[in-house]
Amino acid sequence: MTYDLPPALPATATPADYSRIHFDPSEVPAKRIVGLLACQRDPLLRSLTSRVVVTRPACDAPLAQKGRDRKKKGSSEASSAATSAAPSGAATPTGKLWEVELEDTVIFPEGGGQPWDTGVLRVHDANGGEHEFAVEACIRRGLDAVHRVRVPDGSAIDFAQLAGAAATAEVHWDRRLDHMVTHTAQHLLSAVLDAKGLPTLSWGMGQYPSIDAPYVELPRGLTWAEAQAAEEECNAHIRAGLKVWIDVTMQGVAETDEERKAEVEREFRAIPKDYTGGVIRHCNITGVDRNACCGTQCPDLTHISFLHVLPPSSPHAATTPSSTTPTRLYFVAGTRAIGHLQHASRELSRAGQAVNVGRNDLFERISKIEANRFEQAEAGKAMKGELARMVGDAAAAQTQPVVHVHRSEKATHDFDFLGSVAASFVDARPSDTIVLTSAVSPPALLLVQSKDNDRAKAAFDALKAALAGDDKARVKGGGARGRYMAKVEGKWGKAEAEAVARVLEELKA
Repeated sequence: MTYDLPPALPATATPADYSRIHFDPSEVPAKRIVGLLACQRDPLLRSLTSRVVVTRPACDAPLAQKGRDRKKKGSSEASSAATSAAPSGAATPTGKLWEVELEDTVIFPEGGGQPWDTGVLRVHDANGGEHEFAVEACIRRGLDAVHRVRVPDGSAIDFAQLAGAAATAEVHWDRRLDHMVTHTAQHLLSAVLDAKGLPTLSWGMGQYPSIDAPYVELPRGLTWAEAQAAEEECNAHIRAGLKVWIDVTMQGVAETDEERKAEVEREFRAIPKDYTGGVIRHCNITGVDRNACCGTQCPDLTHISFLHVLPPSSPHAATTPSSTTPTRLYFVAGTRAIGHLQHASRELSRAGQAVNVGRNDLFERISKIEANRFEQAEAGKAMKGELARMVGDAAAAQTQPVVHVHRSEKATHDFDFLGSVAASFVDARPSDTIVLTSAVSPPALLLVQSKDNDRAKAAFDALKAALAGDDKARVKGGGARGRYMAKVEGKWGKAEAEAVARVLEELKA
């Protein structure tokens, strides 16, 4: 048996049986709690006139969403904080923030992994003039939805005296639609994957207007074929326009169905500790899914239009997944999928122009470029190895017990090359020491090597002290077993060259 919650909301395209209340709501107070908000009972309702219950000055500190990555499919309620509503790079808003609680609202507070809505709040002054204020965020605090409203300096509306007044809340629809479609798409994708033995461990989405792909985290990676099969199944359900509805039950009511007891216990553990005395909402997709969730969900899957699963990181022809550990699978849906496609298409064209081929030939050209790059890298590696042996042999031909080699070529400014030179020298002169320096751009490199660890360490310590001077932090490095390396910050000049020469003379004495 289901019940209606009076008063009825304004009519929209949402079916009358979308929100199914399975308890007598006669004792539900006029101030709607999170779980029974208008935005949750009718996700297509864009505006609602209600009454202000309480107002208070708000903290100006920015809010940050907490626990997005930890939210699991089936978590039923919102955390008490959320992502910032202000887009990156937006101008700093002026005026004071007020917290406003209404009897009911179409502006959704963040929860279930879905970012909060933004919108506007309209109120009238004593002369009947309408004033509009930006709702920058809406958060859950216990059972209450708290709007963070920006009030410009000098406003004709005194928010301290606003309690009891009528107010109309209107949601920013593009943001809501993006979040809602993505959230319902996540439920659909998770259900399809769960039926294949791949439960969703967590999920996350960026807030509007981001076109970044949301993700579901799975126990393992997928092959391209598995990802494509999941996408095709999801889109078949979308084309069928499967119905979505919400079952609402009282929190804490004992479950009489033995088969449901374990499920209910899991759901209760996922509820935030500060959400007590509320309701449990289950999102249902006909024949596909039933999961606890507090977010706004599309009334049917046609609102999603299309869902695309981004190809996973495994090789496209692989028949087994490349990862057997928890892995993120990315997807896009609805308007976000369109934006993602447009961006990807433009980037594909830019990439083709960069290598002077058409888009359809890009894969073959990049594959050829990569093969050539690998071949050239291997040839360069072989040439550097041969050069290192030649430099090492030339150093070994010198007669001093401590030999210094200085390099100033960018192509050999790395410890791998210097180490190869040192190895070649030590093989030919096992009882002696080689000092290598390389100075192309800061930091300069220092390497000291000998089969006699005591000699190598003594030379390294002396060089390190001489190069550091009064700035002990200038030379950073160390070593063991006859091999010592360090980086020398700052410019390498005449003073550094003289310091090395002075130490070498002392070591020869």
